[in-house]
Amino acid sequence: MKTSLTLRESTYKRLKKHLYPGSDLEFTAIMLCHYGQGKAGFRIMVKELILIPENKYNEQTSSYLSWAFSEYMTPEKIEKIDREGLSIFTIHSHPNGYNRFSKTDDKNDTEMFHAINHWFEDGRLNSSAIMLPNGKIIARTVSDKGRFSPIQKVSVIGENIKIWQQARERDTIPNYGLRVSQTFGKGTFSLLKELKVGVIGCSGTGSIIVELLMRNCIGKLVLVDPQAVEEKNLNRIINAKKVDAEENMYKVETLKTAILETGIDIQVDTYIKDTNNKEVIEALTDCDVIFGCVDSATGRYHLECIATAYFIPYFDMGVYLKADNKGGISHADVATHYIHPESSSLITRGVYTSEQLTAEEWQKNDKDYYKKNRIAGYLEAVGEDQPAVISVNMLAVCLGFNDFLARLHKFRLDDNSQFNTQKFQLVHGAYLHQDSGKGPAPIFKKYLGMGEKSFLIQSLKRNKDNH
Repeated sequence: MKTSLTLRESTYKRLKKHLYPGSDLEFTAIMLCHYGQGKAGFRIMVKELILIPENKYNEQTSSYLSWAFSEYMTPEKIEKIDREGLSIFTIHSHPNGYNRFSKTDDKNDTEMFHAINHWFEDGRLNSSAIMLPNGKIIARTVSDKGRFSPIQKVSVIGENIKIWQQARERDTIPNYGLRVSQTFGKGTFSLLKELKVGVIGCSGTGSIIVELLMRNCIGKLVLVDPQAVEEKNLNRIINAKKVDAEENMYKVETLKTAILETGIDIQVDTYIKDTNNKEVIEALTDCDVIFGCVDSATGRYHLECIATAYFIPYFDMGVYLKADNKGGISHADVATHYIHPESSSLITRGVYTSEQLTAEEWQKNDKDYYKKNRIAGYLEAVGEDQPAVISVNMLAVCLGFNDFLARLHKFRLDDNSQFNTQKFQLVHGAYLHQDSGKGPAPIFKKYLGMGEKSFLIQSLKRNKDNH
């Protein structure tokens, strides 16, 4: 099973400042973490830091530390950690730049985690980590028998996205990846090849983002969409064919077939299910990034639940087209939103409302009630078809995809926070970008980084459609 560790950007900055205060001495800290299980492994999210001050060390040099761990892990604290189901991480600096765990680290971790792992009876992962002077974090789990297993990926999620992976950079870059490597560098190319990206909604915008991800050599794709191709989709789904509609081919399978036919080295997993399906949630838990290409409030709400519970960066892309009933278009707007654990939420930004969620729930479960109250003006309209123009979809996707690249490989002159919301109004020829505020909506904040302990995730997994 693969394991990843994820920190919020503010947590990481605070940790780095503590571990590297400007001296050449080692410092240490404790990280208390929630965790969640995906289909392929565990995702660990840092909840809380316990910073060990300089006056609490018994011995402190540039290559060795001695400190009283038990002073910070009192019986009351251990009981609280156990009750909340948290994992314990220790992390220390290597100011001498030694880029692996030392023999002293091995000895200390074996002794310490032999005790820690016996505090709990549920087999939770407890781990240790080191931070190098350049800020890179290397981590491993430690079993009660002293067996070390590397944590394959460490991520820092915020306005920028940092990802360190155990996999070594590729010495040989295929010809189809040379231009990507030339633009963003060999390191970024290697990172893209190791990323697992989820795309939810594989129609007008979704098929385009899949195309861009594939052509930029993403290593793994998770495609989610419950619907089959229809003939009316052929004007906007990349690689969809009339025969796909005639044979009721599912959209995700159409895209997977097209990807594999290119010969590009990429792994594709498909899910012909909705966003509140248990299998889908577990598959997305394994993803480094998710792209939301859904047009419903419910779908966006589900993705926000998943993204905030598991600290997954989430790019939402939408198109609003309105016909003028004269053969033309009165509105043609595109918008992209970037959501991370400490940003504002889509519901806060007004992308969807609680009233829309209610209306969609009634429209799904009781169409007669929905129709009656829709006419009476108590519920909002849902499910109304809008015009579809593939060039407008492409504009939305390009804004979102380039935002993704900018957060992986900083190339903007302005800070990335100024691009959390991007809009382009074609009718007015206006491009707008802005910082959309800090702090998730209250409904998400309470369950931030809690994985499947989040009540929101538990509610999605209990959905009757999962059984």
